[in-house]
Amino acid sequence: MRAVLSIPRAVVRPFGYLAFVLALASLSLASKLLGDRDELGYFTGRLAGMIWRYPEVTRRGVQIAWVVWTLAFLVALPPLDPLATPWDEAVLGAAAMIVLWRRIVGGHRAER
Repeated sequence: MRAVLSIPRAVVRPFGYLAFVLALASLSLASKLLGDRDELGYFTGRLAGMIWRYPEVTRRGVQIAWVVWTLAFLVALPPLDPLATPWDEAVLGAAAMIVLWRRIVGGHRAER
């Protein structure tokens, strides 16, 4: 029975990691948009901060998210591109640049 479930689990697992990273990014975005004065903003900020502090929890999800981004970018390149516009490459490139900018230039802020 385990061998039968291992194949679907291997196929679905990357999507679970990606959903986890998207949910965590949504928590972080909600805390930024609502701010610390709003109770929900304060709570989401604290929760996202606690989860982001543990790299053993987030590392695998972030790695899978970058793999999915790479695959999407490769599909968006001209020979395989299903869309006739260059905007898909621009959006994927901008998303990567935003993440890298925050990571490299933004640095880590001290706890409040």
